[in-house]
Amino acid sequence: MGVQRPGSTQSCFSIAADPRQTAQGQESGTLTCRVGLVDTQGLGKGKLRLDAFLSRRLPTASRAKLQAAIKEGHVTVNGKPQSKASCAVRAGDVVTCTLPDPVPLEAAPEDIPLDVVFENTHVIVVNKPAGMVVHPSAGHMSGTLVNALLHHCHLPAMGVADVRTSLTPSEDDEEEQEGFEDDSNGDKDGDGAPLLTPLSSSNGQVPIIRPGIVHRLDKGTTGLLMVAKDDQTHRHLSDQFKARTVQRTYWSIVLGRPKPGQGRVETNVGRDLKDRKRMAAFAYHCNQGRHAASNFRVLEELAGGAAALVEWRLDTGRTHQIRVHAKHIGHPLFGDETYGGAGGTAVSVIGRGKGSWQAAVKKLLKDFARPALHAKTLGFHDPLPNKDLEFTSELPPDLQHLLAELRSLE
Repeated sequence: MGVQRPGSTQSCFSIAADPRQTAQGQESGTLTCRVGLVDTQGLGKGKLRLDAFLSRRLPTASRAKLQAAIKEGHVTVNGKPQSKASCAVRAGDVVTCTLPDPVPLEAAPEDIPLDVVFENTHVIVVNKPAGMVVHPSAGHMSGTLVNALLHHCHLPAMGVADVRTSLTPSEDDEEEQEGFEDDSNGDKDGDGAPLLTPLSSSNGQVPIIRPGIVHRLDKGTTGLLMVAKDDQTHRHLSDQFKARTVQRTYWSIVLGRPKPGQGRVETNVGRDLKDRKRMAAFAYHCNQGRHAASNFRVLEELAGGAAALVEWRLDTGRTHQIRVHAKHIGHPLFGDETYGGAGGTAVSVIGRGKGSWQAAVKKLLKDFARPALHAKTLGFHDPLPNKDLEFTSELPPDLQHLLAELRSLE
């Protein structure tokens, strides 16, 4: 379908041409906006895909959701329905998009074993295994940490908000799921609702109740994670993340040995412009992404420099921050296919090692199917007893085995 372009330069309702000024957090309702020069600047022939334009203006909506809205006839360009996501829009076009209200999700309790490190009446600390998603979403409605917690706490099914709106901008969001979103999405009201509230309704409508997830770990990441059991604790812990007083260290195995042996990585981190299912590092203070700072220290050189055990301390908590920063310094996490820690890219990094162990390391890479990252320590202030708590988690068996194999190659 061709696009008819208006002769007038005015629109009936215009949102600022700068996409950063568009209303953040809009996930339903109708948005009308004009394509600005800033949207198409630097693009060939000044054109931009319709779904890419909407993604910039509605950053909390997944690309899949926007493409579905286009296909189902909920998007018009200059007043005419447009059913192709690849349709090119240019400066001056007026785009209207209507997104339906999100369908309430319900999480059911499931008898999933939990490695509980600490628990009291208002907070629980668990040792998350690899492969477990923290929060239910449309692509992961079972087998999540929340499902396990409901069973552990003897609670019925509950409504849960979609994972992409359950955290405030100050909280950690390191999780990757289907329909991946970056972590610039904020809590709409900034108020953490209780985790332990059953489904109930007085008017026939099922309320949406957000679990008290204070931070998240990527599906493939293991280690320590805390969850608030009530809204007051959620607010206290969220404030600690905002103030950056929560103490966390992560251990990882990276490809190659970073030189120097310690340093600080400071960039912006945001959605990759070429692949929206992953994140990327951008220049600090640029218009892309959000500020991210990581401090690293090499704990041990492995396999003649083909790999290294590295400790990370985070000043911020962005989606995939460690994974992105490890790639940024040229030493991706062992086994991290998304960020160059597997496949051909990984082989080229291994080649920098001093020893003759490349073949053995390649085999280990083939057999290790997740990013080698573990949340090692966690420290925070428990507000009710008014005391500081600190926890340490040993490396899981798969990482212990990988570390032992790499050490044997010295």
